[in-house]
Amino acid sequence: MTATLLALLLAGAPPSDSKSDTERKQSAIAPSLHELTDEEEDALDQLINRFIDVDIGKKRDDEAKKTKKEFEKLGTDAIPALIRGLNRAAKIEGSCPAVLIAEKLSKLLAGSEDPELLEFAHENIGLEVGNSRHAGVLQKLRVSCTLRKGELARRGVAAGTPAKEPSGEKSLRSLSVGELAEAAGKERGPQLKKVLTELSQRKGSEAVSVLGTAVASAYDSDDRKTARELLDRSLSRQSAEIVKESFRNDRAEVRAAAARSVGEKGLKFGKELIDLLADDDVGVRQAAHQALVKLNGGKDLGPDAKADAAERKEAIARWREWWNAQESR
Repeated sequence: MTATLLALLLAGAPPSDSKSDTERKQSAIAPSLHELTDEEEDALDQLINRFIDVDIGKKRDDEAKKTKKEFEKLGTDAIPALIRGLNRAAKIEGSCPAVLIAEKLSKLLAGSEDPELLEFAHENIGLEVGNSRHAGVLQKLRVSCTLRKGELARRGVAAGTPAKEPSGEKSLRSLSVGELAEAAGKERGPQLKKVLTELSQRKGSEAVSVLGTAVASAYDSDDRKTARELLDRSLSRQSAEIVKESFRNDRAEVRAAAARSVGEKGLKFGKELIDLLADDDVGVRQAAHQALVKLNGGKDLGPDAKADAAERKEAIARWREWWNAQESR
């Protein structure tokens, strides 16, 4: 656990790196949150994952006590990470950590004066969880967000109104992913790049999909290149879970970018990459092939760029044999 994260664990306190509270940027998620580095976000995810493991009996007593103590100290800046952890825990059958994380979130959100944070929580709690025995817990937490937001509205506490044309950095940070998607459909050139850059900093599959759509719908080559680069940047920041999910995205650009991300990060998704060698899109097949070569230390098992269907099938068989050997080690 880094000193930066230990400072973050103090309830409501921002990470204590070399920047002061006023120097640290506002989060793109909500005005009341501070912008965290990828390292800080990862550290929070690791802590919450350890807390989940503690509660399901996977951690020793000494480590369990330390983890619980650190979890109890989490403050407002940890809310997005807590939501991610809640959604992960809700997918575990018979998981009690989901209830405990929900209780923690309920206390933090009940004290929030930030309508945008409450809206973010409402939109993301239970996102992509599917059927879960904790559906009632998730729904109750979403309802509490709505009630708290309504209470703030009655008191005259409202979210800042973004500019009609989102040209300023601050106004872009205040927009939801859906609003950024709408703006991306209207903008061109430098302004489009600003919108897509903001999207590339957002976590989650929705932002990735919007960037994939931007690549596919770009009107000129410069905008298309910008969108593709920012899509790659976005996936490089996403969790392994989101990268894996992107293999099944409807957009070929997203599937190809996910393959490139695996190659760059060295993620152990050989099986998924091999499946992409049979993708209908040639760009996806090429990206998957190049990523596999990277995972194999530069050794190429095919197929050739001009290979026909039968040759691709033979190459896929070779890659499967190779991957099975890797997994058996």
